Amino acid sequence: MVLIHQSPAKISQRRGSAGTKTSASTVRRLLLVLFVALILPLVVLQKKILTNSINAATLSLSTSNNTLNGGSATTVTTSNNKPKATIAYAISLIRCSDFQSSTSGLLDAATILRHSVHKTSIRNPASGSRYDYKLYAIVHTKAASCSQILSDLGYEVLLRDSPVQISEIRGNYLRKNVHKEWCCGADEFVKLMAYTIEDHPIVVHTDIDFMYYQPMDTIFDAMLLPHDSEEGKLAQKNIEMEYPDKVIPENIQAYLTRDYHQVIPGRKAAFQAGFIVLKPNKDVYEEYLEIIREGNFVEGFSRENGWGGKGYGGVVGSMAMQGLPAYYYDIIRPNTTVELNGCRYNHMGANIFYEDVPNFIRRYKDLHGKCRRNVEGCEDCRKTDVSLVKNIHFTNCRKPWNCAGKSSTGKGDIDPRTADYDHCMGVVRKWHEVRTDLEGSIANITGDTKVLEGQSGEYNKDAFMGHCSEDGQKGYLPIVADKEVMAKVAQKIWSEHVG
Repeated sequence: MVLIHQSPAKISQRRGSAGTKTSASTVRRLLLVLFVALILPLVVLQKKILTNSINAATLSLSTSNNTLNGGSATTVTTSNNKPKATIAYAISLIRCSDFQSSTSGLLDAATILRHSVHKTSIRNPASGSRYDYKLYAIVHTKAASCSQILSDLGYEVLLRDSPVQISEIRGNYLRKNVHKEWCCGADEFVKLMAYTIEDHPIVVHTDIDFMYYQPMDTIFDAMLLPHDSEEGKLAQKNIEMEYPDKVIPENIQAYLTRDYHQVIPGRKAAFQAGFIVLKPNKDVYEEYLEIIREGNFVEGFSRENGWGGKGYGGVVGSMAMQGLPAYYYDIIRPNTTVELNGCRYNHMGANIFYEDVPNFIRRYKDLHGKCRRNVEGCEDCRKTDVSLVKNIHFTNCRKPWNCAGKSSTGKGDIDPRTADYDHCMGVVRKWHEVRTDLEGSIANITGDTKVLEGQSGEYNKDAFMGHCSEDGQKGYLPIVADKEVMAKVAQKIWSEHVG
């Protein structure tokens, strides 16, 4: 056997070489860890900065494009501006003509109503609103032939027949007389279909001769937020009520206003059928229909007339949608509604002092000059500052598209017994301002000033802003925009993108 012998010196030298290599490897590993610890955060930070820059550029481009398309970036919203809810805004079309408006007037009425909803919603950041909207048109089958124009404007058309046929009404007086009721007899009950629009937490239903002037977030909040939450309490506190001392229901089912300018002081006031804010509810809808079918309506003008013999009669519309909801919410479902200040909401500028027509009885001398609400200190809506008004119902001040520029008791003029001429001119001007705003946006979008031809009228220009050439319906100058132009408006101005 041969033994290989290595000297201690050589063995020691080899061990020393291995130790040197181990130290170098350790150093390299430490350097690698240090590199990763220092460089990786810088890479991540750079990526984040780049992403934020791209997002900012994208938002800037979106804003720029909207500005070019509509004159202002009214449809730009961010993820921090999500709507609280989408409100259903509904109108009812019962006939293609109401004998108070021309066809072009009704078309423009629906257009400006639609634009006013948009201007007071979250889609217009300048409004400050946090609520989005969807438009509905409840169209009676008798008006089906003119419903397409509403569809073209972005309303979802719900074609419906009268929910109760006259032959179904068991009460003799109502069955034999409801067809005479202003404006549309039993056909007006189609408005009750608003209670069946259940895809939204709130439905706002108005007549077509209506316009929104300021957002209604306060009453929406009070209706939707928990009544005992801090936000809910604040919203309730800020509701402008007709009777501020009344207790607000814990679960508000509806907001309404009353038609005080018709009532004799001390009598039951009818509901004002041109405006209601409600929570959709099919049970409520069915209860209404059963009341109509029962037909318990007492004729005459005594305190025991009208629905259920409770005094809800004797005024225009009492057999239909003026008298019925007042009876329903006072008697059938009491303490579920809030009556809003009628000078702020559903503003008509009407005289509610017992001084003259309607229903003025000269022998009731002790009532002359009294507030028809039968309380002291009534607000005179004829003198209300228009800047305080939330929305407007064009009744006593006449339809803006009818160019009513005279004060007289003549047909179609502003009746000095029931309205103030100067106040009405200020109210009507608000509608024409919204139309002018829309026309300016159309000109911006199309690059064509043809739409401004509708502002060439010289009659009462301070109030009508060029949209009237003479007094009366025939003097109205309609919006100059065809179907294709309005399609662009729907895309560029009334954008449905939120958040």
